Amino acid sequence: MGAVGRSRCGRGFTLVEVVVATVVLAVGLVGALTAFSMAARVSAVSSDDTLLVFLAQEKLSEIQLLGPGGLADAQTRGDFAPEHPEYQWLMLVGKPDERNVVRVDVTISYPEAGKTREEVFSTNVF
Repeated sequence: MGAVGRSRCGRGFTLVEVVVATVVLAVGLVGALTAFSMAARVSAVSSDDTLLVFLAQEKLSEIQLLGPGGLADAQTRGDFAPEHPEYQWLMLVGKPDERNVVRVDVTISYPEAGKTREEVFSTNVF
C-alpha cells in the first residue's frame, strides 16, 4: 500500500500548481500584448512625425530656391495635395533686414486624434 501512495504523489499537478501557472501565463500575455500595442502606437506617431518633417523640408527647399527676390512680404497658404491634402501650410514672409536676409516661417497643420496639430518651421533666405 505504501508503493501506491508514492506513485500517486509523483503523478500530475495539483490544482494550486495549475492555478499559479495560469496566473503567471496570463500576466505574461497581458504584458506582451501591452508592449505590442504601445509599439504600434509609437510607430504610427513616428511615421506621422517623419512625414511632417519631410513635407516641411520640401516646402522650405522650394522657398530657398526662390531666393529673397522671389518672395513677397505676405502671407500665403496651401496644402500638399494630391498626396497629402489633409496637411495644410501657411507661409509668413518677413521684411528683408539690412543684409537682405528674409525670415520665412512655415506653419504646417494637420488633423490628429480629432484635433488640429500645428508645427512651425523657419528658414532665412539670403
